[in-house]
Amino acid sequence: MTAFELLNTLPAAIDPQATAGLDRVLQFNISQPAYVSIRDGACEVTTGTDEAADLTLTLSDDDLVSLLTGKLDGMTAAMSGRLKLKGDLALAQQLNRYFDFRRLT
Repeated sequence: MTAFELLNTLPAAIDPQATAGLDRVLQFNISQPAYVSIRDGACEVTTGTDEAADLTLTLSDDDLVSLLTGKLDGMTAAMSGRLKLKGDLALAQQLNRYFDFRRLT
């Protein structure tokens, strides 16, 4: 599964209760940039770039797949420079609460 295909499965992994009332945008800068809009318990994946995203994650396709499937720790990736974060870092720390990434594998 490609990184973009995996991103497109995020709506199945969202926790509606944890994201109720939330309105945030995550930008994923990978080979095929995409952004994920989280709004009131649901999310939508869109091809392209949202310049006003709350959090931007820049990483390789392989690292995104590894990150979302639990094979790469986010903190380790960020500390080693494999993952670059820009914006709301507190949001980055909450992603495991908002999504059940086990549903993606």
